[in-house]
This record gives sequence, C-alpha cells and structure tokens, in this order.
Amino acid sequence: MELIGQFCAYLERMGYMERDSLRDLLYCLARLGLFWFINFFGVIIGKTVILGVIGSFVPRLHLYDSPETLSLISFFIPVIFILILFADDAKRHTAYGRYNPVLVSSAMILIGASYYLPCLAVGYIKDIKNAEILKGFYFINYWASEIVGDEVELYNLVGTLALVLLSIFTYLIARRIYLKKFESGEYEYEY
Repeated sequence: MELIGQFCAYLERMGYMERDSLRDLLYCLARLGLFWFINFFGVIIGKTVILGVIGSFVPRLHLYDSPETLSLISFFIPVIFILILFADDAKRHTAYGRYNPVLVSSAMILIGASYYLPCLAVGYIKDIKNAEILKGFYFINYWASEIVGDEVELYNLVGTLALVLLSIFTYLIARRIYLKKFESGEYEYEY
C-alpha cells in the first residue's frame, strides 16, 4: 500500500494526477481490498463458525444437509459489514462535502466485476480439486443456485449483483439520512 501511495505522490508531483483523482483512486483501491477481504471472511466464517455453532445448536435448519441455507446465512456476514462500511462512507462524504455517487457506483461496479470474473475460469479448469476450491471461494453466493441453477457463473452473478446494489443503495439512503441530520443541526459539517 505504501508503494501505491508513493507512486501516486510521484504522479501528483509530475502533474499527471490531481489531488482529487488521487483521493478517488485510493478510495477505489481501499474499497476493492475491503470487498475482497469481507467476502473471504464471510466464506471462512460461514463454513466454520456458522456451520459448527448454528448447525449444532439449531439442528432443525439441517445446515449439514442444506448448503443453500448455510450459504444464505453466510451471505449476511458480508452484507452487514458492507452496509456499515457504505453508511459510514456516506456520513463522511456528507460531512466533508465530498459526496460523489458516481464514484461510489462506478467503484462498486468495477469491484463487483473483479470479484465475478475469476468464476468464469471454473469451466475451463480441468483439475476437479482446483475447480472445487474456486467454487468454494464463491460459497456465500451459492444460495442463488436455488433461483438460477447450479452453474457457478450464474449464481455468483446474482449474488455479486445483490452485494453491489446493496452497497450503492446503502450509500444513497444513508446520504439522505445524514443530509437531513446535517441540515437540522444534529451534526456539523467539517471543512
């Protein structure tokens, strides 16, 4: 991350990049890293903690027999973190006067595409173990296989679109909420 910061500072000194575009680039890169990390976290927690804890204490859910239900429960872990993240982004952008829904929307579309594209390789991987590992990477979206079928490309597309749209809508709704709070004087703008 320090190397990226040094490279961006070099571009700014040379006149190739303005300060706002540097801030936007760093915002996109930070959200990209957080999105991937949150999804990895959801897969790991879903396959271990939720299966072990909820599957043991609530046997009626049949989590050991129903990967779709386990996946849907695991899907809510990234959703909660992403909702918190983008609500906080909206609050900060409102407070500092940097509201930019186009930046957030385009960043989330690019991030969703970067998360989705590797799943297209599953059909071309000949080693079954490697293909299963890559499919496991998209486990939190497996719940959508009940809707669109068992192909990883389709159910991951539905799950990724759901995460991207939730991120964008959370940002826009939180912006409206915080804008009302700033206008009513409950919060103060910072410059």
